[in-house]
Amino acid sequence: MPPAQDNERAAAILERRAQGLLALDEALVELADANCVVTIAAVVAERIRVQPDVVARFLDADSDEPISVIFRAAGFSLNGFSALLRMRRRRNHGSRNATEALAYFSSLNRASAERILQQMVPRPARPGRRFR
Repeated sequence: MPPAQDNERAAAILERRAQGLLALDEALVELADANCVVTIAAVVAERIRVQPDVVARFLDADSDEPISVIFRAAGFSLNGFSALLRMRRRRNHGSRNATEALAYFSSLNRASAERILQQMVPRPARPGRRFR
């Protein structure tokens, strides 16, 4: 069973981020090192405009590809993604070795990842828009 999230530690990390003491990638590294999965899902979900449970589902997936797309689309760096991979491996998630997952992440640019994300996570139709 994975360790439970330390909500006090997550709150302290987010507070330092809000005060401008941590860059976003640094906050992700600290959250991943602290196994703060729920908080990571919430932060990423806000950046890519999806529900946190969508991100949480991909964080727990066997494959590293969907989470690579999500984290690249959210604008995270290789260093932040590497910390996320370490967290996933501690939780026994991920089907590839870390080198392959990092290579795939590095091969994605943000625009491509955003397009792939649109196919992975359909967005609800905007109110007032009608399809023909």
